[in-house]
Amino acid sequence: MASRRMTLLYWVLVLFLIYGIVYYVTLSDTEITPEQARTNKKRGLYDYIVDVRTEREWIQEHLDLPQGVHIPIGELVTELPKQIPDRSARILFVCKKGIRASAVVVIAHKLGYKNVQSMTGNYRELVA
Repeated sequence: MASRRMTLLYWVLVLFLIYGIVYYVTLSDTEITPEQARTNKKRGLYDYIVDVRTEREWIQEHLDLPQGVHIPIGELVTELPKQIPDRSARILFVCKKGIRASAVVVIAHKLGYKNVQSMTGNYRELVA
């Protein structure tokens, strides 16, 4: 009985490991540098650039971009589908340091968005 449990536990762990590897490989090319983001922006590769900082941060300072959208991270699950209903839209997420933007990519994937990237670093670097 104990060996059956160990075997089952082993296979569950193997499946989680495989899932984790596949998930990592899927998302590994979604995080890009500010230089890459600037190049992509110049080439017109983004339909939307979404700033996920808080309302207070955004009011204090934000980029005025034609494709710019503000959706605070806390409202992303409800607001992203409302503001960007096209799940095939090319989206770049930005924030103050890149941490929230990186987390948002995972949420966006769960919501069905596939053409998403996050920029490491500060949103200001997008126009530097």
